[in-house]
Amino acid sequence: MPEPVVFIRLLGQVELLRGTQPVPLARRPAALLAALALRLSTPVPYAVITELLWSPEELPASPRRAIQTYASRLRDALGRDAIVAHGDGLRLDLDPDQVDLHRFRLLVAAADTAATDRAALSAALELWTGDPLSGLPVGQLGAVEGPALLDEVLSVAERRDELRLRAGDLDDVFVASLRRLTSEQPWRERSWCHLMLALYRTGQQGEALATFARLVSVLRDDLGIDPGAEATQLHQRMLAGDPELLDAVPAAPATAASEPPAQLPAGSPAFVGRPRELTALARLLERPADRVRVAVVSGPAGVGKTTTTVEAAHRARARFPDGQLFAEGTRGGTEVPARDILGTFLRDLGIAADELPSAQASRAALFRSMCARRRLLVVIDDAHSVEQVTALLPGAGECAVLVTTRRRLAVPANVSVDLDAISAAESHDLLATLIGTARLAAEPEAAAAIVEACAGSPLALLIVGGRLATRPVWPLAHLRDRLAGPGRLAELRLDGRSVEAALDATTGTLDAPAAARFRALGTLPVDLVDVETAAALWEAGRAEARELLEQLCDLRLLEPSAPECYAWHALIGSYLRDRPGRRDPAGLRRVLQQAISSVTHANERLRPGDRPMHPIVAAIEADGVVFAGHDDVHAWVHPRSALLVGLARDALTSGHADGAVEAAALATSLDLLLDECCGSYDDTEDLLRAVTVTPLPPVADRFVGSAWHNLASGLADHGRLAEADEAATRAIAFWRRTGDRYGEAALLNNLARLRGRFGDDVAALEYMRQCMAVADALPASLRARCQATYAECLASHGDAAAAQTALAEARRLHTPEPGSHPAYQLLFVEIQVHLAAGRPVDAVDAAERTIAAARTMRSPRLVARATVALARAQRLAGRDSRDTAAEALQQLAALHQVDVQATGEALAELAHAHRAGGDVVSADACVAEAARVVDVGGLGGTPWAEALLGPLRQRIG
Repeated sequence: MPEPVVFIRLLGQVELLRGTQPVPLARRPAALLAALALRLSTPVPYAVITELLWSPEELPASPRRAIQTYASRLRDALGRDAIVAHGDGLRLDLDPDQVDLHRFRLLVAAADTAATDRAALSAALELWTGDPLSGLPVGQLGAVEGPALLDEVLSVAERRDELRLRAGDLDDVFVASLRRLTSEQPWRERSWCHLMLALYRTGQQGEALATFARLVSVLRDDLGIDPGAEATQLHQRMLAGDPELLDAVPAAPATAASEPPAQLPAGSPAFVGRPRELTALARLLERPADRVRVAVVSGPAGVGKTTTTVEAAHRARARFPDGQLFAEGTRGGTEVPARDILGTFLRDLGIAADELPSAQASRAALFRSMCARRRLLVVIDDAHSVEQVTALLPGAGECAVLVTTRRRLAVPANVSVDLDAISAAESHDLLATLIGTARLAAEPEAAAAIVEACAGSPLALLIVGGRLATRPVWPLAHLRDRLAGPGRLAELRLDGRSVEAALDATTGTLDAPAAARFRALGTLPVDLVDVETAAALWEAGRAEARELLEQLCDLRLLEPSAPECYAWHALIGSYLRDRPGRRDPAGLRRVLQQAISSVTHANERLRPGDRPMHPIVAAIEADGVVFAGHDDVHAWVHPRSALLVGLARDALTSGHADGAVEAAALATSLDLLLDECCGSYDDTEDLLRAVTVTPLPPVADRFVGSAWHNLASGLADHGRLAEADEAATRAIAFWRRTGDRYGEAALLNNLARLRGRFGDDVAALEYMRQCMAVADALPASLRARCQATYAECLASHGDAAAAQTALAEARRLHTPEPGSHPAYQLLFVEIQVHLAAGRPVDAVDAAERTIAAARTMRSPRLVARATVALARAQRLAGRDSRDTAAEALQQLAALHQVDVQATGEALAELAHAHRAGGDVVSADACVAEAARVVDVGGLGGTPWAEALLGPLRQRIG
């Protein structure tokens, strides 16, 4: 017997059939199957699949591994050759007739408007079994693709019903099907009109009128609107007993003396994506109204505003039988006067040139009068100002206006659509329409690199696709290499179109000083600027800088990324940096010094009266930001961390000796700030290592020592203890060689914590005794931190009484600000002291307060570590700790860098919890994974590892 053929259903509940029998699938594998089936025979990159299957909040630790696991399960059901690994993605290879969606589209394509082809449409609609893509987990796939597929199916249903009405093929079954459709899709007025007409023609005039009443009720109750012109006019004709309504093929509507204007530009044959935006525009254009409906589509140059708007207009043009008007609001960078546009519109609507009013206000009034009697769609492309758009708006009537603008215009609108870059999936699909899926599939890595280089710009993708299409002998890798690095804008030009020209058109609206300042942003090392940086770069006041940044934001050259911070698209970054003479060493030095001043103020706010300022830092006269509280520091530093890291990295390699020294100062000060603010090291490790290898004069020794010192702290906090030990050894040598007692005491404190993490309590206590001897005459805040570490070491050694005394002394010496790192550290040590003293219930309370403090700091890493401690305290208090340990493990998996020790401890706690619940198999699996993580992290065989895993292994034995 031949193997039954598999069949995939997408037009309803996602389902896989073998023959007629459903094949059970879990929800995520079913989602992967749907994602591949939607793009049948087309490679889908892993990044695209990830974007479709998971929201950012539910993203697993390793999406690629999860996808590969799901694909393996699907191959068992589909056949080993059905899902092919292709480059950096997967491809589903099945016949189109094996997927209901593709069979549906083939049938629809075979039909035309003749009534005899209703059979093909009916056969297609028999494949529709419910809401498309239903049953999938929450994610972009169902949320975006599902409504678009449903709209596609319903449009075909309405087309089929229209053909049947024209043919006069009416019976009770047809009427019943229309009733079901209006019940299930109550907002589609076209189906209501079909039902009313079918009832009227089958002698049920009273029921037809009652159906209109139900439509009125549904729209008012659900949407707060009244029926549109089509339903209203049909109702009125029924009331009047119009005999033409009984004709199977309605009489053609009366036409004007001249043809209605049809001025929409041709739509793009390569249009893809924008489902949310098109849906929003379609709903507006389908919605009936007694006054003008307005949508504003905004976005930066090259993002596809006109293409998207024209696509929406073409899809809706049947609803505007009196014509479609189109006008450019800007030409050659200059505003087209509204008076001139109104004159063109009026002539197109039949007004003779000698009858046109001369004044703009009179033309606008005449235009409104003519629109009141028509259903017109007006498209204003690249509008220049609010005043221009306002003058072109119809008043009463059933007209709609679509406005595109590269500016942020405060036009009163029913719908505002702000276009951003398209997704990687849409970029891939757009290229596929231009050069074919086979060519993309042949070089998947190069295709992915080209998509990345175009950065989601439809204009860039169209140019790239056009170049490849006209150069069929080019390998994709050839263009990929030409797009890599500086100068890529020179490659993004074709047949008079270019990304650079599109940006020139926008910057051309700036006056010369503003344009020069905008170009000066190209000297910055990252695509980000804040008000203070711009002011320093431009040698301007902050109010003046803010005003220009907002102006650039209104022109869509910049985008707001956080309060007082602005970012720009990667292609705008290339536009700024690819031009000769962009570097401004003096401006960069001012920016660097301003950053050092602000970071220094932030550290002083978090650690007042701590280490004396280095003379190089003290000599900087820049006007840095001053902070009122800890929350202000946090709100300031994180949106700017990439900028601050970039400034330091850039200056370290600039070849300017003084700038390199200041960059080292910024790097170490910034790392300290991030640690104090929220315990974050993810952005600064490479920067600190750069400080240690950059040739610097002796005056920068303190910064080099601080770099090794901070590296030791950060590496230890991520569980990379061997690397931390090496960095600490280098740092202590620096401090002792330079006689820096503060650095020596702080480093001895860190070495004690490091030895404690290895499980060597004796060495840890010895380091602490040395530390406190050195720190005796140093600031109270440092001595308090040392006492807190001493308490932690004593608690680990089992001396609970001495640990309690040391913790009390730490609190006596210094009261840290709530929500600060020292406050978190004291709470974390309190957990250890309570556990050492045999007070696990008190430890639970301390752990919960520690988690709250870490959340105040907005530090996922510290929250995870405190959650591990809570799980341990709960276990020792005799409580069920399984959920807490599992939560800690999930939190740790979401971090950018693996925290070996905390992950091992979380797995050990989960093993204890499983064993307490009688689940020995899960407990043993957790122990095995903990051992693997510890060994991979280089901590196998340490006293810490033996203390953690030894008791669990003994139970296994």
